Amino acid sequence: MSAVSLSDKIAAVLGPHLGALSADAVARHLCAKYGIGEIVDPDKVAALRDFLQRGLVAYVGAERARSLAAECVDVVSPS
Repeated sequence: MSAVSLSDKIAAVLGPHLGALSADAVARHLCAKYGIGEIVDPDKVAALRDFLQRGLVAYVGAERARSLAAECVDVVSPS
């Protein structure tokens, strides 16, 4: 998985909740912030998921934030 495809996945999941432009900006920023590149480190993805979950609570509530954050990174699996 590359940072671009993870970023695209995050933007697609968050788009309906934040708007397409905001979701894209958030996704690209978080991938850059957590240094997610061509080789995806599961620890970095977990940290990104947790950060994203905390940020989404204000927009969608705690339960939905948890499920959205998990959905954003569900395509990342150890090889």
